[in-house]
Formats: sequence, structure tokens, C-alpha cells
Amino acid sequence: MKKKLIYGIAISILLLMALGIVLWHHHSTNSTDNSRKGDVSDAELRKAENQVDVHIKRYEKDLFSLDTEHLSEGLKRISKDYPALLIEDGVWNDPEMMHQLKAYISDPIIREIYNDVVCQFPDLKDVESELNKALGYYLTYFPNDTIPSFYTLVPGLNTEMPTIYGYGDDVFIHLDMYLGKDYKFYSQIGMPLFVSQRCEKKYIATECFSKALVYKHLPQKAPVSLLDNMILEGKRLYFTEMMFPDKAEMEVIEYSPEKYEWAVTNQGKVWAYIIEKDHLFSKQNEIIRQFVDDTPFTKPFTNDSPGRMGAFIGWKIVQAYMENNPEVSLQTLMQDIDSQSILNKSGYKPKNR
Repeated sequence: MKKKLIYGIAISILLLMALGIVLWHHHSTNSTDNSRKGDVSDAELRKAENQVDVHIKRYEKDLFSLDTEHLSEGLKRISKDYPALLIEDGVWNDPEMMHQLKAYISDPIIREIYNDVVCQFPDLKDVESELNKALGYYLTYFPNDTIPSFYTLVPGLNTEMPTIYGYGDDVFIHLDMYLGKDYKFYSQIGMPLFVSQRCEKKYIATECFSKALVYKHLPQKAPVSLLDNMILEGKRLYFTEMMFPDKAEMEVIEYSPEKYEWAVTNQGKVWAYIIEKDHLFSKQNEIIRQFVDDTPFTKPFTNDSPGRMGAFIGWKIVQAYMENNPEVSLQTLMQDIDSQSILNKSGYKPKNR
């Protein structure tokens, strides 16, 4: 079964590559300490929400409902409803691509995954509702920006790609990566438990912002030091929490209650370690990955620690900076590339609880 599943994944990768996938550039527990969440008035929010009406388009449903004996005609028919990133103009005239597409949507394992997606997500009204509200906040902070279109697809558990990504004014959501932490195929393809625990429907809306929309507002300058990376990740998390002010912090960063409590309690210890080891301005990839990469825990601390503690501390620095500098707008924060200045002006001084 694993071999067949990998085959299905390979077909999906070929399909998506052929269709020209490109990503947007480049990445108490029920409350937060950030007082700036009240910046958006009810009147502003209502006005912005009136400009938003999200309808997620289900590409996978249209694709898997095609008659495989008349695939070219069917693909051409539905192409008018989808961007060229999903259906490139004229691709239905390419016999090799049609052969690959037929193999993909006929593969029994891929079909099973698709059926599981449809069963779990017969509609996405609750996700659309979350996005509508969040985009209301988004427009109050970025009134000149455009509202993206949202598309879902089922690439066949393609773990080499982000679960959500953006291109231009479009956001693409891999629904097969949100089938629940216990979904049977996750373990079969070797997905680590700390990753599959985040494959939950409740993270779809927030990840549309943290994995896609946020990159429209970050500068092109690549982070260099550990501090640069921490502040960049902190911005991503702060941006997301501003769009979801009612979300608990542990949901924004996607920690379990136990991991979140460890992070809050021990951030002072981790910060002291970074300073003591002179890591803050390090440009060594190994050190940066140690604190920022997605891992089951943060070395050299215990297995009880969460991964991405550098991102968590970066988030706390950004929160403190924005709280202590109320004249700074979210737009200005996102474009600021001076990590040292943000740290200095934050007044961040964590203590172990």
C-alpha cells in the first residue's frame, strides 16, 4: 500500500510541477499579553467585513468528478473557473499530461484520500466564516490590499510542499493535509507525530495568514542572523494573531497546552541560554535551525520543550515592541528590517516563572 501511495504522490507532484506551481516569495493559555488587539473598533470591523465575501472553490471536487474517458474536454470546461496555476491554458491538448492526470485521479489510494476529504469536508462554510471575519481585520490594517481567492486541492499527501501557499491574489489549500492527527495515511508515509498533530481543520484559516498572506507584507531581505530569523518568525505570528484576536496564543503558534505552558514558563531560561552561548547574532545555519526549524523539541532542552522556541521568543519580542511603541503601525512593523532596533525598543526581559 505504501508503494502505491508513493506512486500517487509522484503523479500529483508531476501534475503540479507541470501546471507551474510557484509559491509566494521567500515563512492564561486563553489570552495574550498584547493590549493592541483593541485597536480595531467594531465600526471599522463591520465596515471592512461588508467588503468581504469568501467562497472557497473546490478544485478537487471538479477535478475528480471528470469523466476519465473524456478528460481533455472536461478539463477545458472547468478551466474557466480556475487560475492558470492549477490549469494551464492548453494543457488539455498535451497527451502526456492527460495520461499523467488520468493515472493520478484513477489511482485507488489517491481516490481513497479524496473520498476521505469529501467525507470530512462536505462543505467549508465554517472555514469561510472564519476567513470572512479575519479578512475584515486584515482590511482595517491593510485597506488598500485586495482580498484573495481561495482554492482547495488534493495533491496526494505531498509533504514536500507547504500545506497552504499563496501566489498573486490566490491562496491554495491542501485539504488532504488537514484530515486529523490520527488519519491513517499520515503514519504510513512516515509523518512525524509532532507534525500530524497540527493536521487539524481548526488550523486552516490561521494558516492561510501565517503561511500565505503574511508574505505579501514582509520585505524581500532574507534574514541573516538568529535574531533576524527570530524576529521574522515573530512577525509572522504577530501578524496572524492580529487577524484572529479571539484565538488563544497556543492555537496561533500551534502548540499543545503542555508545550505552550513550557514555552511561557521557560522562555527566560531559553533566552538566557541564547545570550550566554553568544548565539543571538550567529549566522551559523545549524544554530539558527536549532531554534527556528520545525522540530519535536528545542535542543539542548528536554523533550518536554516545544520546537521553534526561537520563533516563540521572537513573537514575545515583537509583542513587547508593539506594546511599548504604540505609534508603530502593523504595516511599519512588517517592513522594518532592523531586528536589533526592534529588540532594543521592545524592553524584552523574560523571567522564569
